[in-house]
Amino acid sequence: MPLLSPLNPPVPHWSGQRVWILGASSGIGAETARLLARNGARLALSGRREEALAALGRELTAATGAEARALPCDITDAQAVADGARTLLEAWGGIDLVLMAAGIYDALRPQEFNPADLATVRRTLDTNLLGAYHVLAAVLPEFRRQGRGRLAFVSSVAGYNGLPRALAYAPGKAALNNLCEGLYLELRPLGIAVTRICPGFVDTPLIATGDFPKPALQTPQAAARAIVRGLERGDFEIRFPKPFTSLLKVLQWLPRRLYFFLLRQAIRP
Repeated sequence: MPLLSPLNPPVPHWSGQRVWILGASSGIGAETARLLARNGARLALSGRREEALAALGRELTAATGAEARALPCDITDAQAVADGARTLLEAWGGIDLVLMAAGIYDALRPQEFNPADLATVRRTLDTNLLGAYHVLAAVLPEFRRQGRGRLAFVSSVAGYNGLPRALAYAPGKAALNNLCEGLYLELRPLGIAVTRICPGFVDTPLIATGDFPKPALQTPQAAARAIVRGLERGDFEIRFPKPFTSLLKVLQWLPRRLYFFLLRQAIRP
């Protein structure tokens, strides 16, 4: 593979592409579903909120004529994810793209951390990290059989560096970023594309209650456009907005003494 060629095969069109979105009931997942429906994709919409998924499916079918089936499942339940994959394979005969957009955030700080917070840590990691493994267990055997397929995971720039108020969220996203790199190295030779998506701040229910600055806040619609364009180009990493996320990338390379100093200045009241 030439050094400067796309890391994944580009997506030439979305018409007829079979796309399973987990975390589709709101935010980035829902807006990406809307955009893909307008481009002719066949959609399965998963999440825990059955009524919201059904309403979104009706909306997309009425507006675009696209197939948009609601497929409720909890990403923390490995059997439910496996059952969802089996349902889709029986209906579609295969899956072209799985987009894991499910995620939760709770502000945890070591200053107040106590044994009761362990339940929040487990819930966060079960959703944001172990959920990815549930997806892999459910779809990788089929992707290997097909000899192709795309896996896309919504991670976060919070996984680039250690951050305050994110005692469970940021480590989980760091692990997910690492996981995507390992998956890419081993799955790309098998014809399976892997993409990690690292947004900055997006105006979704996930961060609505967060008591912290939210620079370069993006709309979910802008996030969906960036994701779809990145998949079409064959990107391994999709990050947005570029100026803000580029700054955080640079911070990865700094000596920790300088990084800690700059971050303290940035978050000082």
